[in-house]
Amino acid sequence: NASYDYVIVGGGTAGLTLATRLALNGTFSVAVVEAGSFYELDNGNYSQYPSGVIRSTDPGPDLSAVNGLIDWRFLTTPQMGLLNRTVHYARGKCLGGSSARNYLLYQRGTVGCFDKWAKEVGDSSYEWQNVLPYYQKSAHYTPANTTTRAANSSRGTVDETAMFGKNDGPVQVSLPKYAAPWSSYFPSGFSELGLPELEGTNSGVLNGWTYMTMSEDPTYQTRSSSETSYLELALERTSLTVYTHALVNRIMFDDTKAARGVYVDIAGMKFMLNATKEVIVSAGAFQSPQLLMVSGIGSASTLKSLDIPVVSNLSGVGQNMWDNPRLTLSLEVNLETGTTLTNQPRRALEETEKYIVNRTGMLTSTGADFAGFVKLSNNSSSNLSTETRSSLAETFPSDWPEAEFFASSNGVAGLAHDGAGIFIGLLATFSRGSVTIRSSNMADAPMINPAWLTDKRDQELAVAAFKYARRLANTTSLRRVIVGEEVAPGPAVQSDAQILEYLKNTTVTYYHASSTCKMGVKNDSTAVVDKDGKVFGVKKLRVVDVSALPLLPPGQPQGTVYMLAEKIADRILEEA
Repeated sequence: NASYDYVIVGGGTAGLTLATRLALNGTFSVAVVEAGSFYELDNGNYSQYPSGVIRSTDPGPDLSAVNGLIDWRFLTTPQMGLLNRTVHYARGKCLGGSSARNYLLYQRGTVGCFDKWAKEVGDSSYEWQNVLPYYQKSAHYTPANTTTRAANSSRGTVDETAMFGKNDGPVQVSLPKYAAPWSSYFPSGFSELGLPELEGTNSGVLNGWTYMTMSEDPTYQTRSSSETSYLELALERTSLTVYTHALVNRIMFDDTKAARGVYVDIAGMKFMLNATKEVIVSAGAFQSPQLLMVSGIGSASTLKSLDIPVVSNLSGVGQNMWDNPRLTLSLEVNLETGTTLTNQPRRALEETEKYIVNRTGMLTSTGADFAGFVKLSNNSSSNLSTETRSSLAETFPSDWPEAEFFASSNGVAGLAHDGAGIFIGLLATFSRGSVTIRSSNMADAPMINPAWLTDKRDQELAVAAFKYARRLANTTSLRRVIVGEEVAPGPAVQSDAQILEYLKNTTVTYYHASSTCKMGVKNDSTAVVDKDGKVFGVKKLRVVDVSALPLLPPGQPQGTVYMLAEKIADRILEEA
């Protein structure tokens, strides 16, 4: 029953960033409450060496293969757009949160997406030139080690030091010491299709191809998460208090609707933590809205149906969920890919020894290290309808790519040769999902409905993106190393209807759920928090994490979440 100035719910990407910055100030007492613990203890090295993410995060549809010590084991509701399939949605239940569960990809959004963000929340401080310093504050960039990467990976490998300012942030950003052979054929392949080379993914421009920066320690080739970066910094220099294995059940409010603390449960031991200044919720896209709802903030009708007293009637809580569906084209290649590690024990042992002895080789990479960002609506061969083209032009800025295409070297099982593929991410979608509660108990998983591919325009975009991937696979460059016919869906699948049916059967997620506690202006009925993360209708309560994004910037959101947490930490300290 201790008291702190700030109590932060969730020790994930945003939560540990906020906690560290507030604690480093030296004036305030800060506590973090986290339901999990250290992933290094609970998941061994699978969460540390980069290629371990494949087994750790994507073990398949069988939940028994998912480590419940570091993952919430969430399943979606049956997805109408995916033939009523349910999908495992990986979420970090550990210090580091989903920065400990993701594919390490680090990038920034486009200039136009931040102009749109600023307009939607009525605050020019969210324009590109104003958020860039906060991106820079969070990261430390190291250029690629060209002595360990294959010589043919030089195309697309750029030095982005200039985009990292003082370059003294906690999160390590670099490129792996290994470049996948499959990826080296993509520069020429994309060039055949007219796509230009990018100067990296951190300049506010995303229209072209490049090797992707990773949140990876350049020396040890291990994951750099909010735990290994921010938390370790805070524990060295501050008196930050961290509660692990601690589930927050509810937020406490006084008669003036001011948040006064949280109710916590550790293995059945229940107690309160008091917050003299603020409670900050950083529990992620699913559990931040869940915690608000069980605490009385949400749609009044939903709350009343579960006998939860209404503190603030906000219908937007849990709504407006953005996400990036992931599509896959599978191929067989005469190169070494992740299949090698599965099918050839001797090679797997050799690569393990390389990693242990000198931190080189295949284990330093997640297997998805190269991408192209494409504006499909500018491509005459995409065959998008006039309606869809108009919707894309009206909804998204002109510099917002609509799809990303990753060279995937993660392998395909059961082939004579090594398997590879092209991962396709839809970045400009219209389907919006939701999160709601089934009870007033935080221990009961929320109901998660991403609503993937329920909008006809998304279905059209998915088919167009898949056709682009096929054109890429049929370029002269890629055909040099592809063996035989396409593995999946196979050459028999040709019509738009057949392609869409295949996509409905196989689409999963990039795990980029966001915007379920949307930032916006007060007269926006779908908004939950203001430009500073303050929850409407109550006092001394903020939500700061991926759920607070008003939109999902194109690409991978990890860097943007760090930026947002840094920005609002500054704002909190200004107001304190």
